[in-house]
Amino acid sequence: MLALAVSAVMSTAVAEPLKLKPASPQPSPQAGLDVKYAWLGNPPRKIQNLAKAESLLKKAKSGPPLRGLDYRETDDGDPVLTFGEAYNVAAEITGYIRFDEPGIYELETWSNDGIDAWVGGQQFGYLNGRQPCAANQRTEVEVPQAGWYPLHIKYFQKYVGSCLMMKWGKSGEKLKWTPNNAFGR
Repeated sequence: MLALAVSAVMSTAVAEPLKLKPASPQPSPQAGLDVKYAWLGNPPRKIQNLAKAESLLKKAKSGPPLRGLDYRETDDGDPVLTFGEAYNVAAEITGYIRFDEPGIYELETWSNDGIDAWVGGQQFGYLNGRQPCAANQRTEVEVPQAGWYPLHIKYFQKYVGSCLMMKWGKSGEKLKWTPNNAFGR
């Protein structure tokens, strides 16, 4: 009986939405997101996990800004995001996301390959490996007030295609692709 009570308390705690912290002070950002890139080189070199990507990102260089998080699956050999190379690319993305009203939201990252995504001080997307373009996990967050929230993402792509996207929506509603105008840098 005690085990059932502990299990019920733990599952309730896990089900609580992650409370986000808004940017303070509130910025007046430009459109898009800032990005820095690091490149390991063409195959046979391989970025296999986030630890390798983070190591490479220590020497990252700024790249052309992202329009948002709407980078659909590419064909083999196409450039990754706004970088000129197609394989073994690590990216560190920073900026803000704007929520127009407070409430409980669901966020979902999509990636090919690894991702470590944070918003308002809370991790909402994570994959420490490789996968085809697919959803990672859906995370429920609490937005205490309308406004801008800091966004920080580390991402890597090994080879073949790449993608980096995000869905969002109020809790209980159908998720939609996050529009590019919700992001700022």
